[in-house]
Amino acid sequence: MSVPATMRAARLHRVRSATEPELVTVDEVPVPAPGPGEVLVAIKACGVCASDLHVVQGVTPHGPVLPQVLGHEPAGVVAAVGDGVDGWMAGDRVAFQMARPCGRCAYCDVGREALCRDLSVPGVDADGAQAEYAIADPRFLTPLPSTIPFEQAAILTDAVATPYHALKRGGVGEGVVVAIFGLGGLGMHAVQLAKLAGADVVGVDLDPVNLERALDWGADEVVDASDGKPARRIKELTGGGVDRSFEFVGSNATVDQALKCLKPGGRATIVGLTPQPMQLMPEALFVASELELVGSFGSTAADLNELIDLVDAGRLDLSRSVTHRTDIEGFPDALRQLESRDEHPIRIVVTYE
Repeated sequence: MSVPATMRAARLHRVRSATEPELVTVDEVPVPAPGPGEVLVAIKACGVCASDLHVVQGVTPHGPVLPQVLGHEPAGVVAAVGDGVDGWMAGDRVAFQMARPCGRCAYCDVGREALCRDLSVPGVDADGAQAEYAIADPRFLTPLPSTIPFEQAAILTDAVATPYHALKRGGVGEGVVVAIFGLGGLGMHAVQLAKLAGADVVGVDLDPVNLERALDWGADEVVDASDGKPARRIKELTGGGVDRSFEFVGSNATVDQALKCLKPGGRATIVGLTPQPMQLMPEALFVASELELVGSFGSTAADLNELIDLVDAGRLDLSRSVTHRTDIEGFPDALRQLESRDEHPIRIVVTYE
């Protein structure tokens, strides 16, 4: 595969502050050369994620040096391999695992890579893959069957893998009653995956379009949260509360409601991120109801491999997940669209020729 000398890359030059907006531009930069033990991937698709927004907004710290290439939901084709790389060759179709754990610590040893203290996320902690080419550690590449389009593979790595990991953390299966708060990219896939697991699903959101879409995607009921107290309506619909709730918003208000909508013995799983401290219900009520509150961050290599198998087998349909597409020149506008929720995107994907 012929590799050019330069490429286009979407880079963060300045983080948003109280006095200045963020500065994200598409720059012409040298194509990186794979060193020993590295792989160069020609990116074919890369998702636009709320985590990209968190970085440019300053909610999530960026890597040590600016400008920094953004993007952490890529899929593509191996373009070249460095010395000492076995098992990969030019032309191989691949998806990137979202995070790079150390592989050596006690958490990695037991399959809980999301808890690795040396975890690194491309596009957040270092240069990412919203570019025509990106360097990859072959340990964190996953083979991609020809049956899965690149844009679907790209969103699998985070937009689908993150809610999948959360549902496993929360415990969802046949007959379990679930409330899903926030019906954006993560929440909509949580609806789809929970139904695939056999759960009964209540979708919760402020946006009528998202609520209607959740019903179309299989939710059994939806609740408009615009009054600020959807837990009350959820308890009415379910006859006392749900077994499991999942929060994909990142808000104290929704965490509060995700707890309050549980029946005794229920479990709330929090995925949304916010720098604000949690404000929970009275401790006596929490204890007396034997409720559980757990966090869920990212996903693991096992999650991504399981999802690829589900899509490859035709059990998980992602054909409706990518609602908006753009080329790399449109990436700054895609960030603005994601923040404003204009046209109600589920997932925006940058595609590359």
